[in-house]
Amino acid sequence: MAISGFNPKARWDRHPLGRGQAIPETEDSVDPGILDEKIEVLAYFKGSAIFPRAFIRNNKVHRIKKITYNWQERRGREVLNLFSVDTGTCLYQISFNNTTYRWQIDKIIA
Repeated sequence: MAISGFNPKARWDRHPLGRGQAIPETEDSVDPGILDEKIEVLAYFKGSAIFPRAFIRNNKVHRIKKITYNWQERRGREVLNLFSVDTGTCLYQISFNNTTYRWQIDKIIA
């Protein structure tokens, strides 16, 4: 019995392309929107919640108009608080590492 909604052909890596070759993982295929760039952030903490309000990137202050989404991820012992934030001109993904206390821009989304 097939599971509805599941399509095993949806993944590109399960099917060869052209002469039996899969899409190779190269440095050229890295998403250019991924930055991993350290930033300074103005934020406030209320209980266990974090609210970033502005960040500095390239000596320019970017005020956060809206936090569109936030979530947590674990990477080993580290807990990352990730935020999708809207500055009015651009949408960014920023994160706070609870172990190193480091803020960074992960991606420019739009």
